[in-house]
Amino acid sequence: MAFDNAGDIYMVAVATAYQSREVARDIPGSEKRRRREAFVNAARNFENCAEMGRSAEEESAHYAAAARCYAEIKYHQDVVRAFELANMFTEAASYSFDHNLLDIAVSIIKKHEAEVDSQTTDCIKEVARLSYLESKELE
Repeated sequence: MAFDNAGDIYMVAVATAYQSREVARDIPGSEKRRRREAFVNAARNFENCAEMGRSAEEESAHYAAAARCYAEIKYHQDVVRAFELANMFTEAASYSFDHNLLDIAVSIIKKHEAEVDSQTTDCIKEVARLSYLESKELE
């Protein structure tokens, strides 16, 4: 309310995003639909903040927060997209790998190998080699 009274639209959006995430976290896991809708709302609020961001660091932090909201409800594609928008390529590749999205993980390390942690890259490459050899996808 104070940010609204001060006319600081950006900080109103930030406060709203954090509040919507807290609301989502308070919804019991048994209320799947309501919880999912709340986390999607929170993630979109964080993405809105990122688009309004005052600095690259703020933008990245808001996209990362959105990714974590999407992760709560297992919206895998949105998690990866938000991590990539945050320039958090190691997290995007790791998340993809951990959730059996090997092709996406490989795509991320191909596009952003310099920005992905070398240990993560090596692990994904090793598993991909074995997987692709087994399925005879040798590209």
